[in-house]
Amino acid sequence: MLTFALKINAIILALLLTACGSGVESGIEIGKIPKFSVSGTISSAALVAVDSDLNDPHSTLNISNNTFSTAQIVQNFYTINGFATAIPTNREGTNDRFEFIADTIDNYQVNLQANQTIRLQVVDYGAGSEFQGDLDLILFNSSGLEISRSDSKTEFESVTIPSDGSFYIQVLAVSGTSKYVLNIDSSSNLNSSSTNPTQASFKVNEAIIKFKASTNQSIKSNLQFQFSHNSNERPVLSHFTPLQVQSFSTKQSLTQNEPLFLSELRALNLESYERYTTLNAIKALNQRDDIEYAEPNYIRTIKQVPNDTHYSKQWHYPAINLPQAWDLTTGTPDSGDVIVAVIDTGVFLGHEDLDDQLVNGYDFIADPVNAADGNGIDTNPDDPGDGAQSGTSSWHGTHVSGTIAAESNNISGVTGVSWGAKIMPLRVLGAQGGTTYDIAQAVLFAAGLPNDSGTIPAQKADIINLSLGGPGFSQTSQNTYNQAIAAGVIVIAAAGNENSSQLSYPASYDGVISVAASDFDNNRAPYSNFGSQIDITAPGGDGSKDNNNDGHADGIFSLLVDDSTNIRKSAYVFYQGTSMASPHVAGVIALMRSVHPGLTPNDVDILLASGSITNDIGVSGRDDIFGYGLIDALKAVNEAQALANGGVIPVLPPLFTASPSTLTLGFNSSSSITVSNTGSEASVTSVNDNADWLEVSTTNVDNNGLGTYKITINRTGLDDSIYSGLITFNLSTEKTLEVQITMIVGTVSSEGDIGTQFVLLLDQSTGNIIHQTAPSKSNNGDYNYQFTNISAGSYQILSGSDIDNDLIICQLGESCGGFPVLSKLSDILVSDTNISGLDFISGVLSNFGSTSDSQVSSASRHKNTEITSSKKIIGVLNP
Repeated sequence: MLTFALKINAIILALLLTACGSGVESGIEIGKIPKFSVSGTISSAALVAVDSDLNDPHSTLNISNNTFSTAQIVQNFYTINGFATAIPTNREGTNDRFEFIADTIDNYQVNLQANQTIRLQVVDYGAGSEFQGDLDLILFNSSGLEISRSDSKTEFESVTIPSDGSFYIQVLAVSGTSKYVLNIDSSSNLNSSSTNPTQASFKVNEAIIKFKASTNQSIKSNLQFQFSHNSNERPVLSHFTPLQVQSFSTKQSLTQNEPLFLSELRALNLESYERYTTLNAIKALNQRDDIEYAEPNYIRTIKQVPNDTHYSKQWHYPAINLPQAWDLTTGTPDSGDVIVAVIDTGVFLGHEDLDDQLVNGYDFIADPVNAADGNGIDTNPDDPGDGAQSGTSSWHGTHVSGTIAAESNNISGVTGVSWGAKIMPLRVLGAQGGTTYDIAQAVLFAAGLPNDSGTIPAQKADIINLSLGGPGFSQTSQNTYNQAIAAGVIVIAAAGNENSSQLSYPASYDGVISVAASDFDNNRAPYSNFGSQIDITAPGGDGSKDNNNDGHADGIFSLLVDDSTNIRKSAYVFYQGTSMASPHVAGVIALMRSVHPGLTPNDVDILLASGSITNDIGVSGRDDIFGYGLIDALKAVNEAQALANGGVIPVLPPLFTASPSTLTLGFNSSSSITVSNTGSEASVTSVNDNADWLEVSTTNVDNNGLGTYKITINRTGLDDSIYSGLITFNLSTEKTLEVQITMIVGTVSSEGDIGTQFVLLLDQSTGNIIHQTAPSKSNNGDYNYQFTNISAGSYQILSGSDIDNDLIICQLGESCGGFPVLSKLSDILVSDTNISGLDFISGVLSNFGSTSDSQVSSASRHKNTEITSSKKIIGVLNP
């Protein structure tokens, strides 16, 4: 059975907890003496950190970060997962770190740039989970002055940085308990307005309160507040001291939870103390049942302008000269549609960035249990999710489809490779993977050939993308692909993520284009398969690094679904894998078909073999690592235009390129950029930058502004951090050419820290936990794990943290990883020898794509518990 996704119980699993740090494996005795060992290394994803005071009693880190003086120092652009609680957890027998005391405040100190966005995801914000909390996000400058806060009662909070400098970021637990993810984002730093946001001004120690009509006057008089009037029919202005609000809240007072911080703040900055306590008091007032609302008495208000585009995170498009290809075509043909069949998990048909890009598809999963939608094959390719719990599904087909053809140039979301292509969603992968037979039926359907559905589409697909695979040759499958290719369909597949030369199918079938994955530096991605069947390479990403210093691990950014509230909502995420590389090639070929509808599979094979649509990044000519090289969208579209024009390349419009397309200076102080134009004549009219530390000047430039520009960095007066800026070349075509510049000041690092890990060995067929171990952390920050006494069989490996000590790993807000990549766990066959080198990356699970303010909670995680000889044995979760 071909699989790419997590088994139904794999991403949120119960822990078999043992004492961490011992390195001693615990497991289920399975009746005979096992024979083999399974081992590997877990690396942390880049740019992630963990809160220094967690609820997990096994965590080796336990340092308070409750005050400014004890604030946890983090690097810019990092993502931190943490835990905060306004009250003691009071869960008897759990050994919670905060069973008897609260952990109301987590403070972080970081050097930031103007217009950066700080975002907070409150993971346990809604009812239904074991924990439920309301967390706020507060920003202070280096003098302790409160600059900004976000204090809604929803899942997401965010604030914007007003200027360059050192800041304190505070996560404040207002009520209850919750895990959280704190993201220091860089995306709004580019193309942002030079106008910095300012904090709204209001009267301290005052609040405008609207009492409910039923509120008793005696209750109000007992509060000893000064009110402007006594009527409940209209809002009242109240005056109070910070201490008075304690008697006004039905919750534990915010001013009592962290006396050390309040005392420190009052001594450091009295103005900030009064603002802080006033806003906290108002938040407490809003929790009362007898108050309709309470709000500050504003002196003036401000309007914040949101940044709703994620294109700056899609480094993988300039890497293949895609922006230049868009100057020739964005993928809309003169007539008809270019259709890409995505044979995968189906797609979320209602995604805001995909719903207008779809044509009718089909669900070919014959087994109702695997389909998880209540039936066998049917006309509905909507993806119901492949996980056993809310928030655990991969939404793999949606991510792949977004790379190919997300709705583009709409000031929202992400950009697809081909703006005009249409997606034909064909569902073949369910909760248990997919069979070769079901996949074959989908291929036949896409090619307009007879299949088990008894129907064919109104227009067959031009291209098929298969971001799936596994070992084992099938003659049925080979024959099916032969039929599809003979029908004129171009078939593209992911080469596989096993870091192996073992053949993976369907990528290794004759006629199928096999796509390997590259990282930001155009090296082979560490997981990517290689070998004699590799045809081409495309960006697949490497989540363990941030080599472009853009503040994000170098994954592929595309569409996701947020179902943490049991209601599917549009979202976005970074994934890595050859599954992400393949749709880049499918999208580029869709661009080619848009300018040359007669493009055939044989045309593509000839262009590949000649190196006409790739850049040779390995040894000269074809090699077993990169095939014929890295896909180049501009070359590909040029070649398609030439084919459409009888072999003659037509007169091109101005096509400006910058080399390099992004410039990573690191600790260097100068470099250069070469601007060229491979199309008709046009010029650079002016050049500007958006950072005080950045300067651009001409070195050897002609009358059209083409040539070499010198980039100079001035680090004087800058704090230690990673900095990102933008150089904009304004063109006579009324377009612009933009180059992102990054550099480093002082001692910084992109190495991640995922905290204490629990590694699980899972039965491949059932998803049940067979063994668990606590890995040992090496000096370089990696985690070495080993399972011993393992019987022959087929297994999968998953690892994660349990920061809230609820005995469940891999929830939102916790770290999680699996071999070889989390979105595509591979089966590990133990037969006659020990297996080592099963290395993978673990990162923080979060989802900042949703903006819903729904108060519906995630599904409850039920578990069965029994205590035996100091071990807690937790059964596998049930839906």
